[in-house]
Amino acid sequence: MALLRLPHQSSLFSFQLKPQNQFYSIKNVSSTCFLPPFSAHTNGAFPLKAKRYSNSFILHVSAATQDPAVKEQEEQEEFSKTRLLVQNVPWTCTAEDIRSLFEKHGTVLDVELSMHNKTRNRGLAFVSMASPEEALAALNNLESYEFEGRTLRLNYAKPKKKKSPPPEKPKPVPGFNLFVANLPFEARTKHLREFFTSEGANIVSAEVIFHENPRKQSGYGFVSFKTKKEADAAISAFQGKMFMGRPLRVARSRQFVKVQSEDSSPPDDKSTEPNSDLEQ
Repeated sequence: MALLRLPHQSSLFSFQLKPQNQFYSIKNVSSTCFLPPFSAHTNGAFPLKAKRYSNSFILHVSAATQDPAVKEQEEQEEFSKTRLLVQNVPWTCTAEDIRSLFEKHGTVLDVELSMHNKTRNRGLAFVSMASPEEALAALNNLESYEFEGRTLRLNYAKPKKKKSPPPEKPKPVPGFNLFVANLPFEARTKHLREFFTSEGANIVSAEVIFHENPRKQSGYGFVSFKTKKEADAAISAFQGKMFMGRPLRVARSRQFVKVQSEDSSPPDDKSTEPNSDLEQ
């Protein structure tokens, strides 16, 4: 036999311990008894957890081998000791109205009022108190409190999730672009990229341009370099060099310096960007 006294209750509840990992129900619990799930021990043996459902508590006796400290930490993470959930809030109530009400019972750190529109809330608010004692005082005094014609319902809320910082955007870096013309019509982006790389050029990207309707290779493309020095050296190195049976014409593009992200990858053969304004 195990005995249990729930917070804010004067009566002791007794129940017969059965095999571990069993559930028990305590009915007709006072409406003023609100608490988050908690862990305890029965006769110093079995860890016990209780959770409220309406006017009942569901008890769960778990395996004795489970570390009570671990369970307690889990419960603390599941429900906050200082953040309260307030339901049945009057629709015309403001955050300042809620703050004024709760400040009678302690220091209010924050009030979050869920809004339906600019003038009407959803009847739901979250109130963060400065300490667990102040949160408990507010809960005990304001549960079932008549406020502007509505009966407030209070309980402990889950901790407010911390917003993870947005991922850092890649820093823009300049790219130095060369216009490469007189390409054979069977050439594709991968051929141009492999040709420049095989000749020792340290390129950032390469692209052969296609016209649409009908899709047709334009006979020119672009090759980008990280530095101006590398781009200028490539003009001398690749000017007139034979590529798939045709001599290349290489020059600075009209957008010689073009800002791009650090993680930008070379475009594939399916690129269909209009480039008529970039031609030499």
